[in-house]
Amino acid sequence: MPKDLKKRLPGQELVRLYKTEGHSLGDIGKMYGVSRTAIMKYCNILGVARRTKGEARLLAQKRGKVGNQRYCTINEAFFGSWSPEMAYVLGLLITDGCLSRSKNGSYRISLCLNDRSLLEKVARAIGSNHTIANSKHQRGLHVFIFGRKKIAQDLMRLGMKPRKSLDIGFPDVPDGYLRDFIRGAFDGDGSVYYSKAKKLKLTTSFTSGSRAFVYGLEKALQGLGMPQQKIYESHYKNTYYTIRYSHKNSIILFKILYGNMQNDLYLRRKYDKFKAVIDHEKSIRRVQRAT
Repeated sequence: MPKDLKKRLPGQELVRLYKTEGHSLGDIGKMYGVSRTAIMKYCNILGVARRTKGEARLLAQKRGKVGNQRYCTINEAFFGSWSPEMAYVLGLLITDGCLSRSKNGSYRISLCLNDRSLLEKVARAIGSNHTIANSKHQRGLHVFIFGRKKIAQDLMRLGMKPRKSLDIGFPDVPDGYLRDFIRGAFDGDGSVYYSKAKKLKLTTSFTSGSRAFVYGLEKALQGLGMPQQKIYESHYKNTYYTIRYSHKNSIILFKILYGNMQNDLYLRRKYDKFKAVIDHEKSIRRVQRAT
């Protein structure tokens, strides 16, 4: 069994995936990039009783097709209580997701990103086997769509709502999960870039059409150690509000977003931009100390 598996897949999560969600050992192995045997050994260590062949057969039938509909599973209680994973996904959905309700009363929650691997990690965190599809409207975009009344109700209780972009507020996030939530919001509505001059300099920003959300976010960031920052208002086509940080403060933001992460939920390309500049500065300091 891989040494880091327990860190990536806590015991209670394995029990949930296997016992509650009904995933097979092989499916769980694929989710975490290990063999079925590794998951089986992990179950043995935890004392998790495995399903009989009859139980596995019945479950496979349920998880296959019901009529012409594919049977999809998801952890409906995911947004019912706070966790680092829940906080991150909530931040991503509030900034870059969409919640809608049809005329027949059913709910639809969708998330569109150009990074398929992040969508796969989000789906895994939620315990979903829903298909991640290629967007029919924009090349390079991938779409994760799911719909459960319980999930929609929990999301609305947390502040998400249909047609949210202009007036959504900043939710009441417990202090222990604020960094994860803001990392999700940054991956949804934030940006990071650096100049290609001799001295690489970072610039980071958050942008939203909701004044209430941006002002709440700026206040929350102050509470985490960011200096107070002016909020810029622009009126090109629509009104947008932006928090912008210079190089020095972007380094502080990096530590807030990625320090002591308890999961692998983050957009890799944004993280890599931070790291490219930070590592470049470290190499310059090493050279200066050596001379």
